[in-house]
Amino acid sequence: MTDSTDDIAAKYGNQDSTAGEAEEEEMADPVLGDDSLGHVALKDSQLFVGRSEMQIIAYIDQHERDGLRVGNYVCIPYPDATTEPNEDEVLLAAIDRLEYRPITEVNDWVDGGGYSDFGEQNLAYVSHLDPIAIVKHDRLKDTLTRQTVDRPPKPGEDVHLIEDEEILRVGLNIPSDGIYIGDMAVSGDFIPNDENPLTYLLSNPNSTDGTADEGEPAIFRHLLVAGSTGKGKTHFSKNILRQCAVSKQYPIEVPPEEQEAFGIDDDIRHRYLNLFVIDPEDEYVEMRDDNPGLSPEKARELEDKGVAVGGLDDDLQVFAPVTANSQPTLDDIRTFGIPFSVVENRPQLLLSSRPKDPTFNAIRNVLNAYFGRFDDDSNDEPTYNDFETWLELNGDQIVNNDNILAAVERRVTGPIYDRVFDHGSTSLDEYTNDMFNRGQVTVVPTGHLRGETEKLVLLALMTHIVENKIDTGVEHPQIKGTPMLLCVDEAHEYLSSTDRPREQYLVQNFRQAAKRGRKDKFGLYMVTQNPQDIDDEILKQTNTRIYLGLQPEIVERIRIPSDYDDRIVTFDKGQAVVDAPDVRPVEVQGLDVCVTNHSN
Repeated sequence: MTDSTDDIAAKYGNQDSTAGEAEEEEMADPVLGDDSLGHVALKDSQLFVGRSEMQIIAYIDQHERDGLRVGNYVCIPYPDATTEPNEDEVLLAAIDRLEYRPITEVNDWVDGGGYSDFGEQNLAYVSHLDPIAIVKHDRLKDTLTRQTVDRPPKPGEDVHLIEDEEILRVGLNIPSDGIYIGDMAVSGDFIPNDENPLTYLLSNPNSTDGTADEGEPAIFRHLLVAGSTGKGKTHFSKNILRQCAVSKQYPIEVPPEEQEAFGIDDDIRHRYLNLFVIDPEDEYVEMRDDNPGLSPEKARELEDKGVAVGGLDDDLQVFAPVTANSQPTLDDIRTFGIPFSVVENRPQLLLSSRPKDPTFNAIRNVLNAYFGRFDDDSNDEPTYNDFETWLELNGDQIVNNDNILAAVERRVTGPIYDRVFDHGSTSLDEYTNDMFNRGQVTVVPTGHLRGETEKLVLLALMTHIVENKIDTGVEHPQIKGTPMLLCVDEAHEYLSSTDRPREQYLVQNFRQAAKRGRKDKFGLYMVTQNPQDIDDEILKQTNTRIYLGLQPEIVERIRIPSDYDDRIVTFDKGQAVVDAPDVRPVEVQGLDVCVTNHSN
């Protein structure tokens, strides 16, 4: 025997009745409001909360059914949870499943199907809820606090579609201050509503705001932005990076080399961030300029919600690498060359494939002998052309086996090294202090480079950065003593697991850097359409992952939050899932405009 809708109303309370409405209006909770979607139901199911499993089901009123979606957030009051008259508690939950259940004998196996007259009134619309947190509201202090779900709501309690953005923020544990990522959404629709969507912020404790003791900034726990071509990765990233380029200081240890050189007594200094961008398509250079398509009204609207807008002007400096046959065509830039000296102590940079141990040891010995000719008082600089000549004249004195010497020469000589090393009027070493200025955005465009030349240039540059950041006794304390966020677009090209010695050497260094990011104030921001190719050890240290729309074959090979793995393949441009530390994975909608210039 099944209950009619009247039976259900009698059993659980008539949610559509207006009895006692005046009294309820007088007692209405300012957080919940008056309207409800339905109520907690017990029919044909259990209502329970456990350590590993929970089940809460809600009956949805007929007039509220059409607007609900899987993923919507709801709250349910605990009216008798506390004896304090000025405290209330609510359960925040997400709709995990929606289903129709017949409550009378329904026969729709007839001609006409949906046009038959069995009627909505003969169906129960049931929502399975995923409990997230209990939120306590202290009316006197006007504060909200988050607690673990440790008890179910009572049968018959009203279920409300979330309207208060602060209940949502506290329940999901989203920071109230930090780096703007986008606006909360469900199935592309803003929540709690279109007029006042909840802004999604990444935690960013810093010295400037006096919050440095409140935790670790998300940027130093590393970020991944992944999305297929056309889903807005660069647009999305430009908007995030523009928020990172504001004037915030972070505490950082002063390197001993800097203390000694400048007579600094402090172990800790508070310093501005250097945002360093590897730009393979010459797109991030545009962040220097305003977006001509951003109207003054829209800019004011964004600024009112705490979003930084506008080009960076002179706060963004461009340094472009030059090679023997490639010159950048961009305006207002400084060019630099990769000095052969970067190879000293890094023989892996000369190895496109793995040699046998005797050959590798001989290469190391040859390089040590060559670079050992130069000291701090020498007026000469090591160059690749000089090394080639020296090796031809002296190689047999260092390597006494003709076969091994021939193998060494094949490895360390070749046209790619002639193209890459020692070009331009200024070297990377000479520009290092300027490139890593605190409070500056540095962009290195490489759109003028191609193939293995580009890869070797960037491997040498990134090795220079990461080793000076994480090593002791560094040559460039400016890098080590500067809080830094390194953005690598097309990250899968450089940070993938590989057997090639060059890339493997860089990956090993970045594994260490990823583990030490919080200590060294070094963050890695990776942008890619192939997240499955990023080295697993680096990914394990990447705490914030932003997934835009991805192809099904990519989704199958990576870890997507389970609530979204089936839906992310249908995401529109700018629609994303954010999986951040200590925060429940949620959907956000990025801005439809870029806050700086973006021509693509």
